[in-house]
Amino acid sequence: MPGKKARKNAQPSPARAPAGGAGSAHAEAECALQLRRIGDKLNFRQKLLNLVSKLFHLGT
Repeated sequence: MPGKKARKNAQPSPARAPAGGAGSAHAEAECALQLRRIGDKLNFRQKLLNLVSKLFHLGT
């Protein structure tokens, strides 16, 4: 847009890796690892929530 300046603290977008090749396999492995960690955290939270709800609903 003319007349509009870019922000000084804006970070440039990361360069995309070409499809295929060794970099792609590493990126897929890293993504799978991160998804696994997210799933483990969500699973732990759900188990903890179930335990807390059982403890609070013992009287019923």
